[in-house]
Amino acid sequence: MAWNASVAAGDFPDWESYFYPGTTVLRNLFGERDQYKLNELELMAVKSRSFVLAADPIAGGFDLEHLQAIHRHLFQDVYAWAGELRTAPLFPVSMVKGGPSPESIAIGDYDAGDQHPYQYFPAGDGMVSHLLMWFTRLNEPTDYASMRPSEFAAVIAEPWGEINAAHPFREGNTRAQIMFFTQFTATHGHFLDYERFARDDWFRAKFNAGRFLAQYNTDTSLLADALSQVIDRRMTGKPRSSRGILPAYEPHYISDPSGSTGLPPESTRQDPNRPDTMGVSQSPDCPSQPRKTTRTGTFRD
Repeated sequence: MAWNASVAAGDFPDWESYFYPGTTVLRNLFGERDQYKLNELELMAVKSRSFVLAADPIAGGFDLEHLQAIHRHLFQDVYAWAGELRTAPLFPVSMVKGGPSPESIAIGDYDAGDQHPYQYFPAGDGMVSHLLMWFTRLNEPTDYASMRPSEFAAVIAEPWGEINAAHPFREGNTRAQIMFFTQFTATHGHFLDYERFARDDWFRAKFNAGRFLAQYNTDTSLLADALSQVIDRRMTGKPRSSRGILPAYEPHYISDPSGSTGLPPESTRQDPNRPDTMGVSQSPDCPSQPRKTTRTGTFRD
C-alpha cells in the first residue's frame, strides 16, 4: 500500500506548515493562536467526541483505516488533518519525543524529567508498511476471549507498542490508540478502563513509560503490566468518572525537526552508514537505540 495522506499532503507539505507562521501553535479550526486556549478547546472538543464514541463505536476492521476513522472522529472539530497520516518529518530528519530515561524507568521513576530522546518513524511508505504489518498481526485468528486479562494484556502490548512507534498522526496519537484498543478489547470479550488514563496520573506515567521502553528495546513487559491494571473481563454499567475521558494532551516533545530546542542539531540527522539502525540518530546525546527498526520523531502529541 503506497503512502497517501490526501488532504494533509496538499495542505501540509512539510513540518513548518502545520504551525501558524512564526509560532509553535498548530493550525486549527478554531483559529486560536494561544496554546493554552487551544489546549482547553481541544480538551473539550475531544472529550465530547470521546463520549459519543464510547456510546456508539465506529465500525471497522481494526486496521489502519479504522484507526484513522477514530482519530478523525475525535479531532474533527480541531484540526483539518484529523484522521490523515502525518506528512513530516521525512527521512533523514528525526522526530524525537522526550521522556524518562531507560535507567529511570528501570527503578520505577516513570515521570522523571530526564527528557531522554525516543525516536519514531519518519512519515512515508516505511511508516505505513510498519503499521500494516502490525495491524495484520493484531487481526490474526486468535482466541482472545478465552485469555485471562493479564494474558490478553501481554498479547496486545506488542502490537500496541509497535503502532505507537509509528505515531501516524501529527497530534492525538495516544487518544486515538486508547479509543481504538478500548473498542478492540470490548469486541474480544474484555473491558479496558479507558477513563483511568485521565484520572490516574501515576498510571498514565507508567503506561507512557511502558511505551517508551518498548520503543527503546522492544521490551513490552512494563507496557503489558500497565495494561493489565486496566483490563478485566467484560463489564457493563461502569460509571464514568467526573474528570472526563482523556487528558488534554500528552507529555511535551523536546525538539522540532530542525533541532532548534532541546536536542543539539546533529541529533536530528541520521547516519547513512548505519543501515541496521536507519532512522536512529547517532549523536552522543541521542545514542543508537538497540532495535533494528526505523524510528523518528519531534513534536507535541
